[in-house]
Amino acid sequence: MTGSEAGASPANTQTTATTSTQTGISTHAESAAATSAPTVASERSALNFPVVGIGASAGGVQALLRFFENAPVDMDMAFVVVLHLSPNHASSADQVLQHATRMPVLQVQHPVQVEKNHVYVISPSHDLALDDGHLTPTEVGRPRGRPIAIDLFFRSLADTHRERSIAIVLSGTGADGSTGIGRIKEQGGVTIAQQPSDAEYPEMPQNAMATGMIDFALPAAEMPRKLRELADNARAIRLPAADEEPEALAAAQPDAASSAERALLGVLATLRARTGHDFRHYKRATILRRIERRLQVNGIPDLQSYQDYVLTHPEETPALLKDMLIGVTNFFRDRETFEVVEREIVPKLFHKKSEDDPLRVWIAGCATGEEAYSLAMLLADHPAHRDGIPVQLFATDIDERAIAFARAGLYPESITADVSAQHLRQFFTPDRSHFRVSKPIRERVLFAVHNVLRDPPFSRVDLVSCRNLLIYLDRSVQSQVLQMFHFALQPGGYLLLGSSESAEAAGELFTPVDKKNRIYRANRVTTAVRPPISMPVIQHGGVSATTYPGPVQPLPQALPFSALHHRILELYAPPSIVVDTDANILHMSEHAGRYLRFARGEPSYNLIMLVNPALRLQLRAALFQSLRGNSEVATESIEFTPEARVRIVVRPYRRSEEAPEFALVLFEEVAAGAAAGAASPQSKPVAQDSLLVHLEDELHRTKQELRSTVEQSEASTEELKASNEELQAINEELRAATEELETSKEELQSLNEELFTVNAELQAKIEETSKAKDDLQNVIASTGIATVFVDREMRIKRYTPAATELFNVIPSDVGRPLHDITHRLDYPQLADDTVAVFDSLQLIEREIRGISGRHFLTRLSPYRTTDDRIEGAVLTIVDISALRRAEQLVRAGEERLHLAAQSTNDFAIIVQDMDGRVVTWNKGAERIFGYGEQEMVGQTLDRLYLPEEREANEAASERRRALNDGRAEDERWYVHKSGARLYCSGVITPVASDSFSGFAKIVRDLTERKGTEALEQRKISLERSVRQKVEAASRLKDEFLAVLSHELKNPLNLIHVKADMLDRAPSTQGLPVVRDAADAIRRSVISLAKIIDDLLDLSRVRTGKLALDRSRVDIAAITAQVASAIEADASAHQVSVEVVGVAEPFFIDADAVRFEQILWNLVSNAVKFTPPGGRVTLQLSRENEHACIEVRDTGRGIEAAFLPNVFDMFSQAEGAHRRHSGGLGIGLALVKQLAEMHGGRVEAESAGAGKGARFRVWLPADNAAPKIESREAQGDATLLKGMRILLVDDAVESLQAFQGLLEMEGAQVWPQTNGAAALAVAAHQPFDLILSDIGMPGMDGYELIAALRKLPATAAVPALALTGFGRPQDATRAIRAGYDGHLGKPVSLQALLDKIARATTANR
Repeated sequence: MTGSEAGASPANTQTTATTSTQTGISTHAESAAATSAPTVASERSALNFPVVGIGASAGGVQALLRFFENAPVDMDMAFVVVLHLSPNHASSADQVLQHATRMPVLQVQHPVQVEKNHVYVISPSHDLALDDGHLTPTEVGRPRGRPIAIDLFFRSLADTHRERSIAIVLSGTGADGSTGIGRIKEQGGVTIAQQPSDAEYPEMPQNAMATGMIDFALPAAEMPRKLRELADNARAIRLPAADEEPEALAAAQPDAASSAERALLGVLATLRARTGHDFRHYKRATILRRIERRLQVNGIPDLQSYQDYVLTHPEETPALLKDMLIGVTNFFRDRETFEVVEREIVPKLFHKKSEDDPLRVWIAGCATGEEAYSLAMLLADHPAHRDGIPVQLFATDIDERAIAFARAGLYPESITADVSAQHLRQFFTPDRSHFRVSKPIRERVLFAVHNVLRDPPFSRVDLVSCRNLLIYLDRSVQSQVLQMFHFALQPGGYLLLGSSESAEAAGELFTPVDKKNRIYRANRVTTAVRPPISMPVIQHGGVSATTYPGPVQPLPQALPFSALHHRILELYAPPSIVVDTDANILHMSEHAGRYLRFARGEPSYNLIMLVNPALRLQLRAALFQSLRGNSEVATESIEFTPEARVRIVVRPYRRSEEAPEFALVLFEEVAAGAAAGAASPQSKPVAQDSLLVHLEDELHRTKQELRSTVEQSEASTEELKASNEELQAINEELRAATEELETSKEELQSLNEELFTVNAELQAKIEETSKAKDDLQNVIASTGIATVFVDREMRIKRYTPAATELFNVIPSDVGRPLHDITHRLDYPQLADDTVAVFDSLQLIEREIRGISGRHFLTRLSPYRTTDDRIEGAVLTIVDISALRRAEQLVRAGEERLHLAAQSTNDFAIIVQDMDGRVVTWNKGAERIFGYGEQEMVGQTLDRLYLPEEREANEAASERRRALNDGRAEDERWYVHKSGARLYCSGVITPVASDSFSGFAKIVRDLTERKGTEALEQRKISLERSVRQKVEAASRLKDEFLAVLSHELKNPLNLIHVKADMLDRAPSTQGLPVVRDAADAIRRSVISLAKIIDDLLDLSRVRTGKLALDRSRVDIAAITAQVASAIEADASAHQVSVEVVGVAEPFFIDADAVRFEQILWNLVSNAVKFTPPGGRVTLQLSRENEHACIEVRDTGRGIEAAFLPNVFDMFSQAEGAHRRHSGGLGIGLALVKQLAEMHGGRVEAESAGAGKGARFRVWLPADNAAPKIESREAQGDATLLKGMRILLVDDAVESLQAFQGLLEMEGAQVWPQTNGAAALAVAAHQPFDLILSDIGMPGMDGYELIAALRKLPATAAVPALALTGFGRPQDATRAIRAGYDGHLGKPVSLQALLDKIARATTANR
C-alpha cells in the first residue's frame, strides 16, 4: 500500500476483512468488513487458528529452544520457523527442536497441510510460502547475497492469513524480517521481537524495533505466555457490526450495541481532539479493524473499556493514530503495473516536454516513499530525462513520521527482494545494513505533509499516483478526491490508482487507458471542475479543524440515505423520494418513477424539473411551505390520470435543530370516485349540480394555489431585496478590498523580489551546508576514530560508525543518556570526567584499556557553538594499541640491538661524536682492528687509515658525505694494530636523538673474500664457456637427430609405399603370401619409425623441450584402439591379448599422443617378450584419484638384479651381445619420463625369470565432466578417383613409388622433383591437391608453398607436407607456411586419405 492520506491507512490490495485478530475468533464486524475490503491478490487462508512465523539467524537456535521449552503442547497455534541455512549442507534444525517440545516438528521439503500444535522448519536452499492452508517450499532462484527468506515468508503469511498472523523476530545479524513485519501489522497481525539483551546477536531484533512496527519486546522464554494471553483476549473481544449506523444506534435505547457505538464515537472524538486528524470519512470496517488491533495489543475486551483506557492513558492516542496511519509499502509494488507505466506512460509524459516545461508528478499518500522513489527511478532511466528535461516529483502524506522516514531515504537491506541489482547499483549506496537512495534521486522528490480532503491540490501536474488510498474512503468522498485530482492534472494527464480502485465515481472526468492496471487519462471538460477546498480553522486548543463552503454536505457514513429511507418506509408505504433543500433527488423508492418524466436535453436530478407537469405546481408549493415552516405539508388530491388522483405529502427530516437537511416526498394515490366523494360532504345529487361542483372545486384549488404562489413570491421578493442590499454592501466592500488588494499586490511583488533574493542566498547556503556536511561525513568515516557527541545532560546527539565498535549503540539510541549505554571500555571515570569538562571547560585526556586488552586514548572536550556557547561535550576515542605494541617492540629492539652490537664479532660497530671521536667500540671492532675499547674511546679513527688517506683527511670527508647524503659507503684498505693491511667494507650514517648527535660506522672484514673473488670470477667465466659449448652441442644434436630422422624415414617411406603397392597391385592382390609379406614390411617400417620417434622424444624430454598438449582424453577408447592395433602383431607371435575395463569412457586430463606412446611401448614390449601361447592382459581401473593402466604378461619375466634398472636408458635384460627381441632399450625410459611429466609414476614387478612381468602406470584423474569433441573426418580410397594431384619430392624412387600408389587408386598425378618445375606446371595446370616434401635442394617446401599461394589457381588448393621432419615445431612451421596439414614419413595410405579428407572438408 502506498499511503495514509486523509487518515486512511495506507493499505495495499491485500487488505482484507475485519475479523478477530491473531487467534481466528470472529467478531461481529467480520462479515461487513469483508464486503468493504478490496479484492485481494492471494486467497484468504482457510485455517481458523493463528499461524506464528518465527524468523531467526545467528544465535537463533538457542532462542528457539528456550521458546519451545516454555510453549505448552496445546496452544492451538501452528509455528513456522524460518532460519538462515547454508545451501551446501543438510539441516538438522528440526531434530534439535524436537528435543525441546512434544509438538511434532517437520522440515518442509514438499507442500504440507498446516495443522495446529505443529512446528514446521524451513529446509536449506528453499523459501517458504503459505497458500490456501499449505506450506509450499520453492527453490531459491536468486543469486547468493543478503538473506531475505524471513521477509518473504512474513509477506506471504500476512497476505494469506492476515489478522490471524503473528510474526516473531529472534536473534540474528542483518535486517531480514524488518520489512515483513510491516506487512504483518498492516494486515492486522501482531509483531513480537526478542529483547536485545536476551539475544545472542541483537542486530535483527534491534532493526525490527527501529521500524516502530513491533508491538512487544520480550525474552524468548516469555513469548509463549504472551501468545496465550493474546489468544484468550481475542476470544473475549466484542465489537459492533460493521454495517450498523453509529449515530442511529447511539440515539437508540441504551443496550450493549448502542453503548459500543457511543464508545466508538467517543474514541474517534478523542482522537480528533488530541491529534487534529478526523476519521469521519474512514470506512467503518477499517476503523473497527484498527481499533480491534489495539484491543488485542492492550488486552482490552470491549470498546467501552477501551474508551476509558484512551481517556486515562494519553500515550495510547499516538499509538492508535499510528495504527490508523500504518504506512507500509515496497518498491515497485505490483511490478506489472510499473512495467506498463515504464513502457507505455513514461514516453508519453516526456512527449512535447522541453527544458522550459518540466515534467511534474504528484504521488498522493506516499507513505514511507518507496512508490515515489520507484517512479523517480523509472523517470530517471528514460532517455528524454538524460537529454535535460527537468523532472519534479511531489510526494505527500498525512503521516509526518512517514514523511520524515521518506526524506531520509534509508531502507533496510531486505529491499533487494523488490529492487533489481541494476537499480541498486545505479540509484542506491550501501550504508552498513541498509541502502540509501542516491542524492540525485532524493533531491528530485519533494516530500510534504498534505491532506487530500483538506489541503489545496498541486496544479498543472502530468501524472497523479494515488494507489490504495481511495479504498478506505466512502464513495462520496472518493468522488471529491477524484475531482481534486482532475483539477490538479493538465488536460490529458494520467491518473494511476491501486489495483482495487477505479475512477467510476467520476467517470465523466476520466477515460480508462488500461483498466487492468488502473491507469486513466483526464478528460477535457467544458466547465472547469473545481474541487471543494476546505479552509483550516483554529479551534480552541490550537487543533486545526475544517470548514466546508456552501451547504452542509451529507455524511453518508453517519446516516446513509438508503438506511434512512428504509426506516421511514416502515411508517410510510406509498412511493417516495428523498430530496435535499434544493429539491435535488438523493434517493427514490422503487415505484416513484411513474410520477417523473425525463425530457430531452441535459439530464437533471432536480425533482421540480423531473416531476410530471400536472404535479409540478403543487409540489413546488408544498416543498416551499414544508421547508420554510419545518412542518409536514399535504396537498389536496390532484388529478393525475382519469382513473386516479394523487395527494403529495412533504415531510422534512432534521438531523439537528438548526436546519432541515432533507425532506421526504410521498405520492399518495386515491381512486377518482373516492376523491370526488370526499370533496362533496353535503349529500347533493350529482346529476343536478355536477358542473357547478366541478367549477367550485377548480376555483377553490386555483385560489389556494394562487395564495401559495403570492406568498412564495412575496417571500422571494423580500429575500431578493435583502440579498440586493447585501450585495450592494458586499460590492462596496469588494471595491475597497480591490483597492487594498492592488496595494497589497504591489507590496507582495516587492516582497516576492526580496524573497527571490533571500531564496537564492538560502539555496547557496544550503548547498554550502550540504557540501560541508558531506565533507564532514567523509572525514569522520575516513578517520575511523570513534566519536560521540552529547548534550549537557549527556544525552547522545550523534556518533560515528566507529563508535559502534566500542558502545552498544543503535540509531534509536539517539537521545538516550550515554551512561545508560553499555560499552567495552574500562573507563569508570567517564561520568566524573564529563562533569569536570563542564566545570573547567578544558580538554581532558586519559589513556584507558578496553575489555579485550586494547589500549585507547580518550579526549573529552567541550562542544562550543559559533557564538561560543557550551552545548555539550565531544568524546573521541583513538585506538593506540598498535602504537603501544610498536613502543614495546622498539624498546625490545633497542635492547636486542644494543646487546647484538656489543656482542657481535663479525662486524665492527663504532659510534662517533660530531668531531669523529669514538664513543663506543664493540668487540667486533676489537677483533678486526686489534685495538681495545679503552685504547679507542675518545680517540679519532685516523690511525686506522692508510698514510695517504690520513693526509687527505679521508675520515672527515666520510662524515661530511654522510651528513649531506644521509649515508656514505666505502670499500677500502685499513691498517691493523699490528701493521697488517685489512680490506674492509663499511657504511657510516648520521644518528641523532634528544641527547646525542653523531655517527655510526659499521665495518666488515673482507680480506679473505677479496682473495677468493678473483678465483670465483675465473670459475664463473669457465662455467659460462662450458654452458655455451654444451648448449651448442645440444642444438647440433637436435639438428643431427632431425636430419637423421628425415634421412632414415625417406627410405622407410619408400618401403612402406612399396608395401602398400604390393598389397594393392592387381596381379598380387588377394594372394596370402603377398599380403603377409606386405603386413610384415609395414610392421617393420612402423616399428623402426617408432624407434626413431622414441629416440627423438626421449632427447626432447631430457632437454626439457617436449611440451604436453593436454586435453580431456578418453583413455578407455585409446586403450581399446592400441589393443586393436597390436592384435595383428600379437597374432603373428601367437600371443593372445585381453583388454579389461574399457567398456565405459574414462576421461582424464592428458596428452592423447603421449598417452598412446606410453601404452604402445608397454604393450608392444609385452607382446615382444611373451613366447608363443602366452597371454598379455591390458587392464584399466581407477585407484583413488588416479587412473591405473596395468600391463601383465606371461613372458620371460625380469631378473631381480635387473629390476631396479629396467627404466634406464638403453638398458635391456639380455645384454647388448645377445638381443633376441630387437629394440634399443629406450622405450621404458621414455615411458617413465612421459608418466612423470603427466604428474604420475610407473612401476615394474616380476617374480623372476620365466614368471612374467607386470607394469603399472598411475596418472592423475578427476571427476570433471568430459567435453564433447567433434570427430575428425575419415577418408576412403574413393576420394582419390579422378583427383588431380601435384606431387613434389626430390627423391626420385619415393616420387615414382608414391605416384604409382596414388594412380592405383584412380588419381591423376603430376610428379615433379623440384620446386621450380612444380611452379611451372602449376602455372597452366589446375590441381585438386598438392603433396610436397619439405627438405629439397634449391627451393625447399616452405618456399614452394609460399609461391604457390601467390598464384590465383593454387591459392586455395589443399596442400599437405610429406616430410621426414617430425618434430612439433616442424608441423607448426609447415602450417604457418601455408600447408593445410603435415604428415611425417613413413606415410600410410590410410593416414594420407584421412588427412586429405580433413583438408578438403576444411577448404569447402
